[in-house]
Amino acid sequence: MANTGYEWSAWAFMQKGAADWDADALADNATETGDALSLSGKAGCIIGIALAEDNTGAIDGASTIFILGETDLAYEETTIGSPYQFQITPVQNDTVHFQFPISPQYYDNFKIAVLNEGGQELAVTVKYKTASIPVAS
Repeated sequence: MANTGYEWSAWAFMQKGAADWDADALADNATETGDALSLSGKAGCIIGIALAEDNTGAIDGASTIFILGETDLAYEETTIGSPYQFQITPVQNDTVHFQFPISPQYYDNFKIAVLNEGGQELAVTVKYKTASIPVAS
């Protein structure tokens, strides 16, 4: 019987305004939101985030990552309600890498948003990969 375990795609950039979310400059106290990603037909998803600070100055806060789910064609918002969120603390003159899973059991369509309250401009990169489970042959 064939292997029916997870088959992971290669990492791909999340899209933001139909462009790769790759080292985009995010000012202190600013928020960026990516384009929607669909997990229809997928068995799993991993999001990878990199926050880079170029030694401009001291970090004095954290960045908040939001997962904005979709309900009836409307997406949650970062400033209204209580979307799922967590914080990552950037490091001066370094890059912080973080990854987390998103289950298609809970999110079929979603967006990622990043709020920078680190005190300095950050270069933000957001990537993802998805998993499928092939049919046994």
